[in-house]
Amino acid sequence: MTPMIVRGVPRSLQRDAWWIAADSQTGVGSGGTIARRPWLICVLLIGLIDALALRTGLGLGFVAAIFSVGAAARWVLRNSVDRRRSAQAWGVLILGVIPAIDLVQATSFVMALIGLAVFAGILSGPQWARAAARIPLWGVAQNYRDLRAVELRGPSKSLVLDWLMPAGIGALFLLLLIAANPLVEGWITRINVDGAPSLQRMIIWIAVGLLVWPLLRLRQMNLHKQVATTPRKPVSVAYLNQRSVLRALVVFNLIFAVQSVLDLGYLWGGVRLPDGMTYANYAHRGAYPLMMTALLAGGFALLAQPWLDGRVMRGLLLVWIGQTLVLVMSSILRLDLYVDSYGLTHLRFAAFVWMAVVALGLVVLIMQIVGRYSAGWMLRRAFGIGLVAVYTSSVTNVAGYVARQQLTAGPTDIAYVCSLGEGAKPAVERYQPDLCVDRYYTPTIITPQDLRDWGFRNARLRRSLAQIKAEATK
Repeated sequence: MTPMIVRGVPRSLQRDAWWIAADSQTGVGSGGTIARRPWLICVLLIGLIDALALRTGLGLGFVAAIFSVGAAARWVLRNSVDRRRSAQAWGVLILGVIPAIDLVQATSFVMALIGLAVFAGILSGPQWARAAARIPLWGVAQNYRDLRAVELRGPSKSLVLDWLMPAGIGALFLLLLIAANPLVEGWITRINVDGAPSLQRMIIWIAVGLLVWPLLRLRQMNLHKQVATTPRKPVSVAYLNQRSVLRALVVFNLIFAVQSVLDLGYLWGGVRLPDGMTYANYAHRGAYPLMMTALLAGGFALLAQPWLDGRVMRGLLLVWIGQTLVLVMSSILRLDLYVDSYGLTHLRFAAFVWMAVVALGLVVLIMQIVGRYSAGWMLRRAFGIGLVAVYTSSVTNVAGYVARQQLTAGPTDIAYVCSLGEGAKPAVERYQPDLCVDRYYTPTIITPQDLRDWGFRNARLRRSLAQIKAEATK
């Protein structure tokens, strides 16, 4: 049979439509046979990540591990991605790991994973945002499909089918018990055989493998596949309709008005509180519940928008969101009063950041309602605000800022300051060098054993400490 030749296909389609030339047996196009053995690459990556990040303190080793995973994903798709898209992907990944170069912590870890997801999304095709958002869920689905596709015969098949789920979930429970109970951790430690990997390490290997595997199967996941959707029906009329939304907005506005009046009087106007209650107690009792209220308010505002046909409904919603914004500002003031009385902590710093994010999100929500933009328009901008907040927090020495505030502007919780870790060491050394002497917790700046342990923030802290000591000896 003479093959059919279609002429005039755009070059962009030629580049992006790699599936047209894919070999159905191997899942690989003309680019070679590397994807025939993705499990081998996965095993090698697990060993490399273990050597770079798990056997040492988290530093540049973690960054190198992230880049190794990215390089493997790029290699699998090496002939399916043009240079421009590849450069864009690497640029995003570098941006995502910059906070981890500074310091590996929860926020920088999250930013590195987000950067890796966007990296993979850009490699997989032009619609990178959709692809990156799908990777977490579709990656889990790909793990499941590939496990089911493993050809097992005889007793091994029955063994895997009978024990895969109990062993997997049991391992998860075991990790949680180890983290929560030092007794269980002690028991597990005792059964470890000398020279053999610990149970915790083997479980971590499995977790790393499950995270890495989908990135080696980007082609098979087809992240740009159009998902069949049905028109979204409004929520049941019995619970949410135009009449119920109207009544809810009226009631909510009245309730919020009472809270707003109280805050305007006691917090902003300086009205005397009842006997036995301090401003710090008033602030602490209300800050966090009000933040939860603000989040629920924002959720209801999104849910109620299909019924905002008239000016009255839209006006009531805008007034309510405005009151919610006032409520958030009151929460910030409450927390500020509490910090003045009891000092700043990590949690209170995070609360300030979170409140600022919620406030900006409410402003975006008001813009969306006034401008009659789509919910997607609002959600994308709200996500961007949250992403900027997380990224900024991940490159900020919060421990140093908290310690400096405790030692200079507020009441000093000595035990807490001394437990803040190496980030607080320069501030303690500058303002109260003898504060943590003879205490169980003492801020100590760790010296890296090798390049894998190196971190930019650690280097800056050691340099700052040396400068402070030099100034003290002059």
